[in-house]
Amino acid sequence: MLGFYSRKLTILLILAGYFFLAFNIAVEKWLLEKYSLYEINFITAASFMIITAIQEFFTNGSLKNIRPFSWKILILISLFTLGAWHFFLTALKGLSVFEFGSMSLLSPVITSVLATFFLRERPSFYVLPAIILGIFGGYLMMDGEWNGFSSAQYHLFMIFALLFSSLRWIVVKHIGDKIPTSALIFWEPSLVLISMAIIVDLGGLWDKITLILFASGGLLFISRQLLVRSYQNRTTTATSISSLIYTKLLWTLLFGYWFWNNIPKPIELIGVLLIIFSSMLVIIPSLKFSKSI
Repeated sequence: MLGFYSRKLTILLILAGYFFLAFNIAVEKWLLEKYSLYEINFITAASFMIITAIQEFFTNGSLKNIRPFSWKILILISLFTLGAWHFFLTALKGLSVFEFGSMSLLSPVITSVLATFFLRERPSFYVLPAIILGIFGGYLMMDGEWNGFSSAQYHLFMIFALLFSSLRWIVVKHIGDKIPTSALIFWEPSLVLISMAIIVDLGGLWDKITLILFASGGLLFISRQLLVRSYQNRTTTATSISSLIYTKLLWTLLFGYWFWNNIPKPIELIGVLLIIFSSMLVIIPSLKFSKSI
């Protein structure tokens, strides 16, 4: 019974993590109208690390859990994060929030392939149908705002971003709980902070900085806390977690409506229903399995 509630809580953490991640995408799209992607990444990385340090200090009374336990692993994760953040924002400059969310549908496919190769995972029977349904649902939703391939380079940037992001999560899943979550989260954007500090005009950024610029870092911090803990949970697989990314597409559709007044068409709503059903294919069998244990 305890395992059942543990698995149920983990799924809720994953779903909440993707909600805050989608919210972060919408905020960053808005920020790109006022700031460069380098400035956004610099502030996001800085606020991300500061919030992590503060949270760790008030939770445990010290910062010992965020010391670099393994430089090789932490630098590798930070390098993948640098690639993912850069290409994600580069892609977001040329894609709508909805297109961005639709392209994210490729993440479970990429993660599943990488997990099979690096982690020796064997996707269950329910995961592959979930991926197929999610992709088809995303295709129906793309019908409403798809702008063709006039901005094909941004779609390519998105592919690179998803590859770097999937590699980062594969490493997190591989090391499990060998490195404290706080250390992983704190050092993850370190290379982003260093490289962006070299590129950004810090004086010019200081003159136009606003509090809303820190919102992206806060939202990303919450999302990362939830998702990293889910990936470190040994009762989950990287493939099943990434399959729930389809719920993020639903949130990007809703945020597109709230912030940019994009009204979904009936065919897009059908796509949403397929995406929800695809996620349930992953959730329900997992809960039944845990309850039987």
